[in-house]
Amino acid sequence: MQVWLHSFWVAMVLIGCMWGMYEIGARQIGNMNTKKTALETTVTPTQVRQKLVDRDAVVEAFDWTDDKGVGLVYNEAELLQMQKDPDNHNYKKVLRRFVQSELKTEIESFQTIGSQLNPRRILVATTDGMLYEVTMKKRSNHHQMWTVEGYNMTAGYRTDVEQEKEKEQEQDLLPQDMYPTYRVMELAEADLQIQAWAKPLIQNSQGQSFNTALNGKTYLLIKTSQSETDSVEIEGIRIWMEEMLVHYQTYEFGEGADRSILNNYLLIEVPETPESGVTFYNTVTVVR
Repeated sequence: MQVWLHSFWVAMVLIGCMWGMYEIGARQIGNMNTKKTALETTVTPTQVRQKLVDRDAVVEAFDWTDDKGVGLVYNEAELLQMQKDPDNHNYKKVLRRFVQSELKTEIESFQTIGSQLNPRRILVATTDGMLYEVTMKKRSNHHQMWTVEGYNMTAGYRTDVEQEKEKEQEQDLLPQDMYPTYRVMELAEADLQIQAWAKPLIQNSQGQSFNTALNGKTYLLIKTSQSETDSVEIEGIRIWMEEMLVHYQTYEFGEGADRSILNNYLLIEVPETPESGVTFYNTVTVVR
């Protein structure tokens, strides 16, 4: 009888343990299903478009536009009062408060654009589907506090519009008549006349830029120095008041440079011939 009771007691303990393990497992599976459901939550078309928007094109539009938006001015009394607020030493807090109080919306995401930290340019996407360029400055003479110096908005740009309107606005963002298409080409790809024009310039010039026209097209040549580790990159081409404006960057790399990215020259074909000629701008020179 004692043996039977002992066996019964052991069996009941085992059943209890198994039931406890089942309860724990059920909870874990429930949690896993909850997490899986959260991961599988449907993303709306608006969210998809917002994540896929060409932010590079937006930044380029802000860079090229002559309309610099709204500038903000503070008097000394205002600055002295503002510097007392410790939150003004954190540019992210200043930015968030500005968007809430002045733009009457909330930040969806933001990022610093360009390499300069003070003044700082920030691309801001808001929850109502707009994109802004906000300029901020850290004032060393007012306890290193940050202030918003101005802001701009790409005209008519939204991320939550219908696809047809969205396509129209993408075209307005970088209109083709102002931002022509162009092709960077190897010397061997060019017309024989262009090869004859460009080859001696590539061989004998350094740190110079040239242009010529042929058959209704403009050909641009930007040459670095004779150093094998110098490079050039095209930043953008714009036509304004019948003049072609060419912005480019030059780089001076050391001996350990990745030679797969080096361009000793750029030969560019643009399918237009501006009436007022071509002007080149070396916007950035980087020494590495």
